[in-house]
Amino acid sequence: MTFKENAVKELLTVLPRTAEGKLSFICAAAKQAGSLNISGKRTNLVIALSSYEECLAMVEMLKSIYPTEFEITVAHIRSGVRKGGTSYTVAVPTGFTKQVLADTHLVRDDGEDDGECIPAFVRANRENSVAYLKGLFLVCGSVYVPSAGDEDEKREGYHFEFMVEDGDLAGEVCDLLEKLGINAKTSERGNNFLVYLKDKDEILHMLAELELGDSVLKLKAIIDERETANSINRVTICEAANLDKTYAAASKQLMAIGEIEEKFGLDVLSPALRETACARMEYQQASMNELAEILGITKSCLNHRLRKIVEIAESGADDAEE
Repeated sequence: MTFKENAVKELLTVLPRTAEGKLSFICAAAKQAGSLNISGKRTNLVIALSSYEECLAMVEMLKSIYPTEFEITVAHIRSGVRKGGTSYTVAVPTGFTKQVLADTHLVRDDGEDDGECIPAFVRANRENSVAYLKGLFLVCGSVYVPSAGDEDEKREGYHFEFMVEDGDLAGEVCDLLEKLGINAKTSERGNNFLVYLKDKDEILHMLAELELGDSVLKLKAIIDERETANSINRVTICEAANLDKTYAAASKQLMAIGEIEEKFGLDVLSPALRETACARMEYQQASMNELAEILGITKSCLNHRLRKIVEIAESGADDAEE
């Protein structure tokens, strides 16, 4: 199960409890995933959702406000980009559709579009605002975090978004988030508009506002794990670079010693340089610190001797005396 799927599953356990909160939630879901099904004199508000569990949660909220039965439809998709998948919808009965649209301020009494993207009653208090964002997350929200799971789910960065169909709504959602202390950005994707977060701390804040406590803890664990891994990687890279330098320097020194031995013999070296050359040949993979400790001299003295050996190899045996 992906991080998003877990977050949605958790969302269904923290649904709004007040009537206004439920209306705020329904308003967001209906605006983004709702449509009017008109057949003869019958007009039904139909809300498309992603699972049967989501349908049950939506019906439970609707029934707590409207005393009627709601139809859940599960259908096999036979065409289009989702061919082979399953569609889930909740239909509001004709007798209550007009009331739901009016209560959520989606349509005015005269049947026209209400004109408000986010109704005033939603913006009136924090509880309603959060409830609206929960409904929005259910139907058009996504959250992605770095994962080592299936190939389709592998992601490197952090990303949270609402994908809405209206640019004005995207702006109002940003304003709503700003009042909650969350700084979101907007962009266009095809015919849709994104309200998104990329900063991991902002995403943590967003999940906390949605009351997704388990998701917050999971994301914190992922962040901590990645930061620890990144820290270890940086140390490993640094150590590897230092080892490369050590091996490169040792290789140059060994080549110089070999050249002196082949051309002149190590006896041309002073006792101190000859001791150093022999030690370097014996302990080829030793670092400068380790080699200095073996010889019982300072690292500075060792550097001087090895430089001298390299110079002798380059210039000849006349410089062999230290």
